[in-house]
Amino acid sequence: MAGTLKKDVITFWGLVFYAIMVISPAGPFAFTGASAMDYAGKTAPLTFLIGGLTLFLAVIAVYVYSGRISSAGGYYKFVEATFNNKYFSKSVGFYYLFVVLSSIIGSSILLGWFTWIGLETMIGYSLPFTYVIAISFVTPVIYLIVGYLSLNYSQKIAVTVGLIDLAFYLALSIAIIVKSPYNGIQYFNIMNSNDGLHGFFLGMIVGGFVAFSGYGSIVVLAEEAKMPSKSIKKAIITSLIIMISYDTFVIYANVAGAGPHLPAALEFFAPGLFVTKSYYGMDVTLAAFFVFLVSALISTVIFGNSAARDLFSLARDGILPPVFAKVHDRYGSPYIAVITVFVIAIIGIGFGLIPLVHYYGENYGMYYLLVINALVGSTFTLVYHIIINESLPFFMFKLKQLKPLIHIVGPTIASGIIGIAMYYSLTGLSYPLSLVYAIIPLLVILSLVIIYVMRNRSIRMDTFTTVKQ
Repeated sequence: MAGTLKKDVITFWGLVFYAIMVISPAGPFAFTGASAMDYAGKTAPLTFLIGGLTLFLAVIAVYVYSGRISSAGGYYKFVEATFNNKYFSKSVGFYYLFVVLSSIIGSSILLGWFTWIGLETMIGYSLPFTYVIAISFVTPVIYLIVGYLSLNYSQKIAVTVGLIDLAFYLALSIAIIVKSPYNGIQYFNIMNSNDGLHGFFLGMIVGGFVAFSGYGSIVVLAEEAKMPSKSIKKAIITSLIIMISYDTFVIYANVAGAGPHLPAALEFFAPGLFVTKSYYGMDVTLAAFFVFLVSALISTVIFGNSAARDLFSLARDGILPPVFAKVHDRYGSPYIAVITVFVIAIIGIGFGLIPLVHYYGENYGMYYLLVINALVGSTFTLVYHIIINESLPFFMFKLKQLKPLIHIVGPTIASGIIGIAMYYSLTGLSYPLSLVYAIIPLLVILSLVIIYVMRNRSIRMDTFTTVKQ
């Protein structure tokens, strides 16, 4: 029998900082910043700015839906309210699950890889690789503990760590800009991108889109939020405004701080730390490195809650066995779903690392696994955003509230930009990154097979998809 999630657990600012921590304030100083710079070069700040503005067009649909539908099913419940087609809507539920799982697996690997490379690069200490692997499994273990407890614990952690991260990296970025002799507007000229539009859009995909997609992590918390029909949509806008401004500024500080030395910065495993070391020495750099490790850990731990809620909702709807919809009597958490996400993450980390490290070595093996997970996650993120965008006009037409400019033009422009970004990011990938050409279709097929096998169960629209006028 499915349980019921606790009501009124997470507040508006809890939602805002939950989204901020999933986006991760430390990201621009390391992986998302490095990825954008690696492909888009000096135009990396522009990839974050355009990626963020594009998401503002895409967020129109999420904003409208979240004001009317409050469900732990999140995105797939939006589609279900529009079309009520189990294959179409429930597939979106799986796509979101794939996004969060790929993020957990990739981010867990990132923690181990970043610790290893960072210590070796900065102080010359080579951490034994067995310890690197052990560190990669730390994140899922901590997620298991935090996710098992009440969502209120995650809320407190998100607000505390989020405020510290924002304050620290903003202060550091301002300090870098003040000292840099390379400030200018050339970083916002798309023609300065590495490898033209292909490099620019690929940088946007693995940088800004990967980062900002975390805003949607709070949609699945609606059943546990205070006044969800108002707080969710306001928290989405608030967190995006904060993080688009913040990330663009921090990336600019890193690129402008490096100036003509950007290639050297990219070889330093984390461009932001290279720039910090250049201007402020090793002590400040080690402090930034430590803050990053804590931030990356908490970001992934927090995000895991969203996967558990999505899994819980799919089970409650009959797509998965009902055991996954059990709720803890004391903490109000979907604890079986939490345990399941933990197990999948552990398996994904192990089975991803073993072949890639075997064939490509420790450094490149871990890096390739990071990028593969980023490509898979961002692709499914963009796919379900397109589905939500193009579902909105039909939904509003059903409610007899259709406004073409708002409900058709804006979201469709966002879908077009997303489509262009997907095309440029997924073309021309070489092995092993080209594995995503097989992984993505296999995951789509897997979701459809599960829905087909469970087709005779109680797969329906339920009270949690009731539309508020």
